[in-house]
Amino acid sequence: MIVALEDNLMFSVAIEEMAKAAGIAVAIVNTPQALAEALRQRDVTGILLDMRLVSDEVWPHLPHGVPVAAFGPHVDGAQFRQMRERGIRDVWPNSRLREQFPRWLARLGS
Repeated sequence: MIVALEDNLMFSVAIEEMAKAAGIAVAIVNTPQALAEALRQRDVTGILLDMRLVSDEVWPHLPHGVPVAAFGPHVDGAQFRQMRERGIRDVWPNSRLREQFPRWLARLGS
């Protein structure tokens, strides 16, 4: 199962559809607090973060060794840098989510 931090219905629906097509269960949460709770209660194989929702309270809850991907507005270069500085290799602009997320999911399953 993956957990996605997302509060936008358009992205949430797309994430659910792509995960279902890949045969991977997904739990979508919309706050950092809900993310922390979901990570405590589930066996998670991947985490997807909407960069708009990431705050300092997210980082301590991300389990070591679990793949993390992030996406956000292409104009927010500082957020992209922050994600990479935190060790997240898979960081995409919103416009590439439909292309990159299924590839990331496929790597989780292999």
